Amino acid sequence: MAKKMNIISTIVGSFPTKSYKPQSFNERLTYRLGLFDSYRQSIEHCVESFVRNDVNIICDGQVREDMVKIFTDKINGFRNIDNTSHIKGKITPAAHPISVKDLQIAFRKAKKLDSKFKLNAPLNEIYTNDAKGVKGIITGPTTLIHSSIIDRFYNTKVNAIYDVAKALTIEARALEKAGACAIQIDEPFISTGAEDICVSKKAVEIISSNINIPVILHVCGDLTDVLGDLLEFNVDILDLEFAGMPDNIKTLKNEWDDVYDKQIGIGCINTRSEDVDSEDVVRKTVKDVTNIIDKDEIIIDPDCGMRTLPLEVADKKLKVINKIKEEGI
Repeated sequence: MAKKMNIISTIVGSFPTKSYKPQSFNERLTYRLGLFDSYRQSIEHCVESFVRNDVNIICDGQVREDMVKIFTDKINGFRNIDNTSHIKGKITPAAHPISVKDLQIAFRKAKKLDSKFKLNAPLNEIYTNDAKGVKGIITGPTTLIHSSIIDRFYNTKVNAIYDVAKALTIEARALEKAGACAIQIDEPFISTGAEDICVSKKAVEIISSNINIPVILHVCGDLTDVLGDLLEFNVDILDLEFAGMPDNIKTLKNEWDDVYDKQIGIGCINTRSEDVDSEDVVRKTVKDVTNIIDKDEIIIDPDCGMRTLPLEVADKKLKVINKIKEEGI
């Protein structure tokens, strides 16, 4: 018999989407005035899928650009040339919040569909199913800098990483003020070993130490060489890839200690495959991780973003997560 646990679900980030052309008279009018938002409907369609599949902590679907360009298009010091980010000067905060508007669109749509959605929803209320929330997502300092080419101003990547961390702190605060229930920092580059882990840690903590809502650090890939260090980061939740990287379960078993008070976000859906995940396999992944961390309250989600998947496949994968959540492990 499946073990009943207090399980909530979230979505890592990007979701399949497309831009929309103006259709109605009002939309065509706003388009002529330069006010039409071709991505608003995309955000709302992402939210419809999240709510339909009873996701407890949703996001805006990251519909506008890829995870790097969303931020390097706006943060001062960057310039995007031929789909590559270049650093042309000192990195300073964007003139205006980058993703607050999209978080607000996502919240308003979610609230219409499910009254449990609240601004700044406390995690304890989400766990007891008294509330649902929308999290803000920012691409981490290490990933942004290692995805960019330094043309001038910086002699090394280290100071650039710290400067972008300071710029992202302003964005994180704006998202908190707008009602985010948590801030997720996406750092896929940490697992590659491209940067000194101490630099990445300091950069993440520049952000996490300056906000008052839970911080989720999402790191995917092979965690063999970094998980021990990640467990020391000043964040509330480590969201990790397990379905596509089952060896990470062994790494977690080797590194985990009961002294760690962090929550582990369990990536239990393989986002690299277009096949819909087997419920039995997903349930086993979740159970294997919970046997290690021994938590009564757990978070499950896909391994990574699902932008590259067909929409119907992504939706079915969320259905599997919801079924595991409902039936337990």
